[in-house]
Amino acid sequence: MLIGRSLAERTPPEPVPATAKPFRTPLSGEQLFGADLDLWLAALVLDGKLKPDSTLEDFRALVEANWARGFALLRGELERLELNPIKLVTHLADLLPEGQAPVSAPFGAGARDAGEIRLKVGPVSQTHPGGKPVDFVLNGPATPPHIALMGAVAKGKTTTGVQLALQIVQQAGVPFLFIDPKGEFVVEGGLVGPFAALGDAVTAVEVGKQVLPLDFLPDAAAPTLRIATAAARLRDSLALCCQSAGDLQKDLLRTAIQDVINDGAEHSLEAINAYYQRALSANGKSPDSIVSRLNELTNIPCFRPQLSPAQFFGRSWVVSLKGLPEELKRLITLILLDTASAFLLDQPDSPVPGGFRTLRHLLVVDEARKVLQERRSESLVDLVRQGRSKGSVVMLLSQDPSDFEGQADDFLSQLGTVIAFACAQSQRGLRALAGVFGRKVQPNEFTDTYLTRGVALVKLPEREPERIRCWQPATSEN
Repeated sequence: MLIGRSLAERTPPEPVPATAKPFRTPLSGEQLFGADLDLWLAALVLDGKLKPDSTLEDFRALVEANWARGFALLRGELERLELNPIKLVTHLADLLPEGQAPVSAPFGAGARDAGEIRLKVGPVSQTHPGGKPVDFVLNGPATPPHIALMGAVAKGKTTTGVQLALQIVQQAGVPFLFIDPKGEFVVEGGLVGPFAALGDAVTAVEVGKQVLPLDFLPDAAAPTLRIATAAARLRDSLALCCQSAGDLQKDLLRTAIQDVINDGAEHSLEAINAYYQRALSANGKSPDSIVSRLNELTNIPCFRPQLSPAQFFGRSWVVSLKGLPEELKRLITLILLDTASAFLLDQPDSPVPGGFRTLRHLLVVDEARKVLQERRSESLVDLVRQGRSKGSVVMLLSQDPSDFEGQADDFLSQLGTVIAFACAQSQRGLRALAGVFGRKVQPNEFTDTYLTRGVALVKLPEREPERIRCWQPATSEN
């Protein structure tokens, strides 16, 4: 099991130092591998790229290195899975080649052609005033399915967003990724709050205590254009966290990322850092601000390339970024968006039975302001613009409509549903909302007086903007 677990990794294992040999007493091949000795020999020779002139000692060192790495990986995974053998078996099954969903196949095997997905705006969902029930179709013809929620702290945007997300997941049967910068829904590695009701169907990851098991770079066998695009996107995301990076530095960084992919090196920020420093040295340059920032960012392990994008986005995750430095939160979010965009938009178009688009995936970004402020990050814009035809739904939660101002000209128009609770307004924010609401909006429409607790100004598909009571506060209000 230990050797097999190691062979599931994409990169070769580190040799075991002579002073730390795992086998105190030599074992014969029959003892170690049993009746399947020939299969294990073939797997190790092929994976280790042994040559005709390789020696028995070369093979023995390869076995020891894989055993040692497998032991370290399984020990960490058992700790992360709280010594639960069932979860471990499920996790190991996900690593089997036959368990991977082929990229060319329709994504979201668990999704169903649910037809019309009809949602309520929060648990109450009534016009205010008037008290008439309100619902809307998320996946109707020519309807952008994406949702934006905005409002000041403690106004209920996250509560309403989670309630909408659960409706989508339950009706459409889709996997989801919830990026939780505040860490509201993950405590000590377990789910709390509304997501806890989904049980083992959702995996909680508290980055800093656990790693995200996502391979965020394409394989060396991928088309050249895909590799080049992935390297450029990741270069841009890293550069956003290294504001002083110049053109030469960015080009060396892009080349280093491509080399990591093409050389079959471990897909990690640590490997990118090492390759980048090697490129600097080859060009007669000293370690710079990018190296310094990468050193800071890799001080806390964040990613481990265990699951392909098909495997990762085929499951449901709540990712807590609580307690991490703001720059690291931003970088993790950008990398997740880059990987989601590259994978989801590469899928075939989602079917439209009866005129209703079949949904495949839901992405929710809480506290999205940091990402929305990155005008040069294209992945989020691409997901919003092009994701509808792929069955992808994006939900963004932010405090201020001005966060959306400055994105692509048609960005807000691609958000079919906009829910605004009371929040401070700027002229930038009002301008950003004018297009999607179809009229000029005034600052007094977003005050606590006009939008009392639980009430939002909402633009739904095929409806005029109106006030809707999304949830009922504990005490009644006028």
